[in-house]
Amino acid sequence: MNDAFVPMVMITGLALLILGINERYSSVLNRIRDMHKDLLLNKIENEKVKDSYKKQMNTLLLMAKILKNALLSMYFAVFFAIVSSISILISFLLNFQLQDIMLLSMIFSLVSMFFGAIFVIIHISLSLKAIEIDVKSM
Repeated sequence: MNDAFVPMVMITGLALLILGINERYSSVLNRIRDMHKDLLLNKIENEKVKDSYKKQMNTLLLMAKILKNALLSMYFAVFFAIVSSISILISFLLNFQLQDIMLLSMIFSLVSMFFGAIFVIIHISLSLKAIEIDVKSM
């Protein structure tokens, strides 16, 4: 049963990462909606500010896509960690030799987690770009 400890800890850690990424994703989507509504209702009359909003929205849309990919990667990591846990449980209860499935699912989980982290790093670097656009328009 000690083998089951690693996937369970990974699932808990991944759940916290997913929570944080999902919060960032929600805030980016809300910002896009607010900016879009402002543009549609013609609340912004200054053309320079309108152009800035449009540039920011393009950057925010890219950030949202990257965060979506990060979330998908993290969910795949959770899925494969669960597969690993189930194969450990079956191996323990039924005395089957499922080491290959355990190892492969753990490798897929780690690779998915790695790509999710890469997407988050890309998002962080892009978030500064959106702010720079906003500051330059003033």
